Amino acid sequence: MKLYVKVAASAIGVLLLSMPVAVLVTIFLMPLWSWIEATYGIESIGHSGPADWCFEVVFAVVGGLLELACWMFYWRRRLS
Repeated sequence: MKLYVKVAASAIGVLLLSMPVAVLVTIFLMPLWSWIEATYGIESIGHSGPADWCFEVVFAVVGGLLELACWMFYWRRRLS
């Protein structure tokens, strides 16, 4: 299999894996979202939970960290 297909498949897998993790982390960060709303006046908490942008920020951070970890694992294996 071509390298770019493996890389694309692993990237998609990591992003799919990071979705439920990001949802849980976003919900656990409710005190942070409440603080941001009270301090800066940015709408963070609604009647049904955190705002969409909260989920998107956490997904970007979690997805980025997982992708970085995968790349570091790949390069460490390749160099040794």
